[in-house]
Amino acid sequence: MAVRLRILFAFLLVGALAAHGQDLRTTAKGGLQAVCADPDGAQWAVTDAGEILRSADGVAWTVFDFNAQYAGYYPTMRWRAVAAGGGSVMVAGLDADGHLAVFTSSRGTVWSARSLEYTLEGERGELDVTPCSLSYDPLRDSFFLCGSGGTLFEMPGCSHCNRLTRYPSDTLYVRIQAGFQALLLGSGGFRKVETL
Repeated sequence: MAVRLRILFAFLLVGALAAHGQDLRTTAKGGLQAVCADPDGAQWAVTDAGEILRSADGVAWTVFDFNAQYAGYYPTMRWRAVAAGGGSVMVAGLDADGHLAVFTSSRGTVWSARSLEYTLEGERGELDVTPCSLSYDPLRDSFFLCGSGGTLFEMPGCSHCNRLTRYPSDTLYVRIQAGFQALLLGSGGFRKVETL
């Protein structure tokens, strides 16, 4: 369901831009990878060229070139996912070496790297997976990253409180706000997992 909503939103986004004489391809260099709507009204999109797009109305879009703005400070990024909520927006992607990086911002103009450290069964680690999606859960006030290796990574406001859960699958695709629903891809094909 969430995947269908993303596809529909992307279709509507491109259609709205074309209908108003704006072609997203003329302002953004990269290919559209993910879109989301903030409960506060802003709409966000990311590209594989490191661009972060924002719109207040779904018609007029501004493009923030993360790679140009932070050249020499942060690695060159190829975004894969975006989510917004709780007064923040979060983007996730892969750097030029293929390593995961996550950044967050309150207004989309100044971005900070998010810690990906976690503790699991007494062992400290740092998450490094291929991200598939990001979502925000207002009930838990946390962002959730889904990715390769059956990864579900919770990122609450406290960056030292990250929590990693792995499911027996190749890829965890999506988590939605109503509890937790996800499609897992494993050797047995797709299946849905539900927990509260």
